[in-house]
Amino acid sequence: MRATLTKANVMSSKPTAVKKAPTRDEIRAALIGSRPPGDSRMIELWGMEIELRQPTLEAILKTRDTGSTVERAVDMIIEYAYVPGTDDHVFEDTDKPQILRWPFGKDLQKLNEAIAELTGVDIETAVKELEKDPLGGSS
Repeated sequence: MRATLTKANVMSSKPTAVKKAPTRDEIRAALIGSRPPGDSRMIELWGMEIELRQPTLEAILKTRDTGSTVERAVDMIIEYAYVPGTDDHVFEDTDKPQILRWPFGKDLQKLNEAIAELTGVDIETAVKELEKDPLGGSS
């Protein structure tokens, strides 16, 4: 049986809502007017709970300016680790020598994995790519 189009059918059909594209000002207000929420992870590091927060663009760029891979790794720990629920960093630049003496094991592996999740970086792939980089050279 075919449906017949009648005036009643046409009048009762609801118009499809067309989504209005945001204006420049609306986009700017959403992206610049407030800080987008970052992600975070709670991890236990040698029996102490710390909060790791997703880095800002500034933190990532600052870390890239650091010369050695060792310094970059320690800078990331210092920059991303917070006292849970506060804006207080757990570590300071003066803690670098002590951080470098931490035993490498499951705790540091958890820390490394959490940082990788928060930055979206696959550490193993990144290392392989660095090794292939002809401009990186080897020291």
